[in-house]
Amino acid sequence: MESIGMKTKSLSEEQKNISDIRTVVLSNKASLYQSRAMIEENRMMILSNYAAAFMGNRQLANHNTEEIFANRKAILESFETKNEIEAESIRAKISNAELTFLQNRASLNTAVLSISEEMARINASLIKINNKIMEANEKIVAFNSGQININSQLLKGTSGELEATSEENARLKSENKALIEEVASESHEQSERIMEILGASIANAEALSENKNTISARRDEILKNRGSYLKNRQHINF
Repeated sequence: MESIGMKTKSLSEEQKNISDIRTVVLSNKASLYQSRAMIEENRMMILSNYAAAFMGNRQLANHNTEEIFANRKAILESFETKNEIEAESIRAKISNAELTFLQNRASLNTAVLSISEEMARINASLIKINNKIMEANEKIVAFNSGQININSQLLKGTSGELEATSEENARLKSENKALIEEVASESHEQSERIMEILGASIANAEALSENKNTISARRDEILKNRGSYLKNRQHINF
C-alpha cells in the first residue's frame, strides 16, 4: 500500500499553494482582530467623549446660561427708577434679555433635534450591523454542523477499506485547484481592505484624541465663565 507520505510532485505544489494561502488567511484573521480591537476602542472613546461633551460640558454650560439670565434680571431689577419712562426702560430690557435667552434656547433645541435625528439614523444602522453579525454567526454554526457530519461519516468508514478511485481523485484535485484560486483571490482582496480599515481606525483615534483635548479645554472655558458669573453675582444688590 502506498504511504500518504509519498507525495507526487503535483500534490507537493498543491500543498505549497495551500500553505501560502493559509499564511494569508490567518494573517488576515489576526489583522481583523487588531482592527476590531481598535474599532471597539474608538467606539468606547466616542461614547466617553459624547458623555463628557453632552452630559457634562453641555449641562454645565446650560446651567451657566440660566444663572447668567437670572443675574441679568436681578441687575436690572436692582436699579432705582425715578419715573415711569425709566421703569418702562427696565421692563423692556428685562423682556429683551428674556427673549434673547429664549431665542438662544430655541436655536440650541434645533441643534439638539438635528443631532438626535442623526443619532436615530446611526442606531438604525447599528441594528442592521447586529443583524449581519447574527447572520454570520448562523453561517458558522451551519458550517460546523456540516463538518461534524462529514467527520461522523469518515469515522464510520475507518473500520473498513478506504473507497478511492482515480475518477474521484481527479475530481477532488480539480475542486481543490478551484478552491485555491477562489480563496487566494478573496484573501488578497481582504488584505487591501483590512489595511484601509486599519488606516481609517488610526485616523479616527487621532481625531478622537483631539476631540478629548478640545472637550477638556471647553470645560475650562465653561468653568471660567462660571467664575465670572459668580463674581458678578457678588456685586448685585438684592
